[in-house]
Amino acid sequence: GVCAGIPPFNSPAMIPLWMYPLACVLGNTFVLKPSERVPLTSVRLMELAVQSGFPPGTVNLIHGTHDAVNFICDHPDIRAISFVGSNGAGEHIYKRGSAAGKRVQCNMAAKNHAAVLP
Repeated sequence: GVCAGIPPFNSPAMIPLWMYPLACVLGNTFVLKPSERVPLTSVRLMELAVQSGFPPGTVNLIHGTHDAVNFICDHPDIRAISFVGSNGAGEHIYKRGSAAGKRVQCNMAAKNHAAVLP
């Protein structure tokens, strides 16, 4: 299926590297929505993934703020979301994504985990 990851600004490389390699190794495609504060790190990570042999379309990058997050939460082809960030954003993603039938994993403020499995 299609998985999405929304990492925080303060770990723009480490957390995406926990997300997309595992998703892709398990046969999924991946959409990464980086923090708008540090977008270039994710651009480089996606370039490196393609250079290392990830097939075209396996890893994808979208930029934006609230509209991009809501797009991920609402898109019918995205089946799972992993988020690391603030409590407020995590609660929004958890509620909106799970209401759309997605599996949502939120690591809010790096200490408050919530997993929703439909």
